[in-house]
Amino acid sequence: MTAKNVRPNPKTAIAWLVIITSLFPCCLLPAQDAGQRPNILWIITDDQRPDSIAAFNRIRHGVAEGPLGKVLSPNVDRLAAMGTTFINTFNQNPGCAPSRTCMHTGRYSHRTGVYGFEYYNPAGQAFWKPMVPEILRDQAGYQTITAGKQGLRDQHFANKKNPDGPLLYETDLGYRNEFAAKGLVEWHPETKWSGGKKGPKVETFFLPDGTKLVWPGEAGASPDGSETIRERFHLFRDYRPGGGSLSGDEGEGGGILGGVNPKRGDQTRDANFAATLLNHLDHAGQEYTDVLGRPRKGPDPEKPVFIHCGFEFPHTPVLPPAEFREKFKNLRYEIPKLTPEELAGFPPQIAKAFKNEGSDHFTDAEKQQMVSDYYAYCAYGDSLVGQLADGFIRFSEERGRPWLVLYVCGDNGWKLNEHGMISKFLHYDHDLHNPIVVVSSDKKSFPAGKAVTDFAQFVDMAPTFLAAAGIDIASPEYAYLDGRDLAKTAAGAMPPRDYIIAEPAWVVGPRAVIRTKEYKFAMKVRPQKGSAVTPASAGKEIEWAIRADLQEIEPALFDLRVDPAEIHNVALDPHYRAVVDALRKKLQDIVLGDGRVEIAWSKRSGEAKPAPEISNFAPGADDGRLEVAAPLSGAGDAAATSPESR
Repeated sequence: MTAKNVRPNPKTAIAWLVIITSLFPCCLLPAQDAGQRPNILWIITDDQRPDSIAAFNRIRHGVAEGPLGKVLSPNVDRLAAMGTTFINTFNQNPGCAPSRTCMHTGRYSHRTGVYGFEYYNPAGQAFWKPMVPEILRDQAGYQTITAGKQGLRDQHFANKKNPDGPLLYETDLGYRNEFAAKGLVEWHPETKWSGGKKGPKVETFFLPDGTKLVWPGEAGASPDGSETIRERFHLFRDYRPGGGSLSGDEGEGGGILGGVNPKRGDQTRDANFAATLLNHLDHAGQEYTDVLGRPRKGPDPEKPVFIHCGFEFPHTPVLPPAEFREKFKNLRYEIPKLTPEELAGFPPQIAKAFKNEGSDHFTDAEKQQMVSDYYAYCAYGDSLVGQLADGFIRFSEERGRPWLVLYVCGDNGWKLNEHGMISKFLHYDHDLHNPIVVVSSDKKSFPAGKAVTDFAQFVDMAPTFLAAAGIDIASPEYAYLDGRDLAKTAAGAMPPRDYIIAEPAWVVGPRAVIRTKEYKFAMKVRPQKGSAVTPASAGKEIEWAIRADLQEIEPALFDLRVDPAEIHNVALDPHYRAVVDALRKKLQDIVLGDGRVEIAWSKRSGEAKPAPEISNFAPGADDGRLEVAAPLSGAGDAAATSPESR
């Protein structure tokens, strides 16, 4: 019998295929079904409140207007109609860097050690895991692209002292500093240094004709010049009696809470982030020169793309372009008011935040401008979200590739005078609540017009992206993920979570939050005063909160059934003691005892780091399940009759 007459045994062929696949999985994964891996667009805005989106207000309250007044969001409304809204999504740490770390890693802050604005440098640390763009690049053959704010600080993938090292995103199209060098922004702050010492910051405003206006002036403050710039752009700055400021590092007088953009809507930094990404897609497979003058090659049209766009709106400086500001400037908004009772119920950490972030010193006119300019800026940003999403979908469909868009309404929230404060960083829903929308060409995974009310968390984004790319997140390799695939949440394929957690630490100091549908409980979790873990404190006093009495942990408890506005702190009310005990134990077990990492991050790159302290006295505590005993009869009566909570 000759070789050409031998018929292959199909069982043998399958056996060999199984052996080869098991030996070389990473070699087969990128090529396997490459045409079916969806292009993915991930849009994150900055400090955006959910009530700035009319579609979210309709889901939550039945009307397009938010509790404060009118908003405008036709493009995100359209995305919500095209896809699935996860209306009860909460961030895990209400500050830029730690929140974006949770999103990029799929892990809680206590699992990464990133509680505030630490600089990442975990080289050689076994606890650290790759971030989403790395996994998609290495395991699924994705081209990873970013423009705008990543917000991950000087993280270890893009070490400035090692510019030739691997980047988190293979193609980084630039952020504010690079665009400012070409005048492609409306505003840019810069710190002046002299003799190696840090000096004051100056702010440059860029006009459409290329003119630059500097405040307070290169030669020092000029009252006439400074006032001219304020009047020209209707600037309303944060200020504090006695010279302090909320945002302090954004120029003299604090952050800009309102004003008109010096540039047209198509010339701002956010507009340029979107345009640069779309220009890159327009040059698929081609060499070109980008707007910053750098040689580029567009994406390979035969491979899937993972695109991240970090918009900066509506983060300060709040500068909506004139055409949007005109639509809002004469509107009247309901301004929240702080009651003496609520102020008296602030735990010390929150009282500290009120001292630094309070808005009681602003006039009514200033508060009205603060709110109207904020919503105008959100409305402007909505137009950019629409442009970018439409261009991305068109790019994908022209190439016959499936696609997925995930829109994040803010990396954290923002208070507009609720609880007497502005800014973020705290345990309130205005700091933590950030709904997301997922739109997909696969309508089975994310049905059009669906609103999911089950809890979702920011740590869910990483597993959602990985699963959409065909990666088996149920394998032991990805057991470290704290989040869930949102497609399964949308399908009801997993039991709903009974709670969400968050770990605000920046500004107020170490604090943690657990929220159920009925209650919100927050507490101090470490004894040190600052928010950062230092070499002296790392690994010490991790179990302090367990031993501390109730007063020491500075508790806050809100009965959301009768007090949805979180006005009445009933943590010390004996009617609620059983509720407090159950929530406290669950929260402590998760954030202190279920794999907590304590590491002292450093701004210096490349230096040796000691092994982190890891606390694991309650492994598996984060199981999504929580039973809370009913409070005693009479609990919540005062809150139920309070007009602030209706």
